Amino acid sequence: MDSSKVLVGMSGGVDSSVAALLLKQEGYEALGFTLRMCKDGRCSGREDVEAAVAVARKIGIPHTVIDVRKQFEAEVVNYFLDEYRSGRTPNPCALCNQRIRFGSFWHSVERAGADFLSTGHYSRIVEESGEYLLARAKDEKKSQEYFLALIPKRHLSRLIFPLGELTKTQVCAIASEYDLPVVCRESQDICFIPEGDTASFLRRHLEEKPGNIVDLEGNVLGIHKGIWFHTIGQRKGLGIAASEPFYVISVDVKNNRVIVGSRSALSDSSFRLSHLNRFTDRDLSELALTCKIRYASPEVGCRLERDKVILDHPVDAITPGQLGVIYWEDKVVMAGIIEG
Repeated sequence: MDSSKVLVGMSGGVDSSVAALLLKQEGYEALGFTLRMCKDGRCSGREDVEAAVAVARKIGIPHTVIDVRKQFEAEVVNYFLDEYRSGRTPNPCALCNQRIRFGSFWHSVERAGADFLSTGHYSRIVEESGEYLLARAKDEKKSQEYFLALIPKRHLSRLIFPLGELTKTQVCAIASEYDLPVVCRESQDICFIPEGDTASFLRRHLEEKPGNIVDLEGNVLGIHKGIWFHTIGQRKGLGIAASEPFYVISVDVKNNRVIVGSRSALSDSSFRLSHLNRFTDRDLSELALTCKIRYASPEVGCRLERDKVILDHPVDAITPGQLGVIYWEDKVVMAGIIEG
């Protein structure tokens, strides 16, 4: 039995609730907390907080609510909007993990005198030649290491992911067996956007700024209402009548243009990364690497030239603002933000 003290992030959902239960059963001194992040949306609102409190009471651990709404608005929501204004498509969940959940909140871990921080993410921490690395979870369909890939390396040795060796089905079964007051549900949308309607959220927060939609030769094909309403690879909603589909190839912020073309023009075989987060000191040129350019995309073989990622074959819609995550086998060795 382990008597170490661990702070457990509890969102009120089944995953974090089962994580807290398992840690308590393993003998940890578990302290539950919920980050109140949103003024609206699904970021630990009142119902989520009440659910987390009920679970903590059920399994017999203390619980506290920590209000980070101002920081979340400044660090995540404003970043999200600024990236769209700049013609990029951000990944706010990864940024939240880096700056909030596993970033500034780390001060709370220290103040509580905790040995570890834990959440209900589906991922694993593995040790390789004295280094700690993020790795895929057993349930590869649920694995969330992609969204965690910007977490500072220095924190990995003090993170615990109890669900890393479990499947979602097993987690739901545990919740049912111990009669935890939660519903086994999925949530894939951006938490601070009510109903998951990103387009409506952008329309409410970003003004319209009409400009031209042009083809690769610069011919005007239509009018857009703002570059921020378009993302790389988009096909629908362009308002262009043509004999073949057009896709958004890029956005030209300087000239306020959306550039479209055929699907073949979407493919590229290299890109650069900024805000690099490296997890290993090993020579990456000696390793067989793969890369993900978005959460749901398959991994592609690659090699690195400093901050440049060269893919084994072209892929569609490499999107500035998204994460590029570099893997060695099932482990994350580096990540960064994709540049245009």
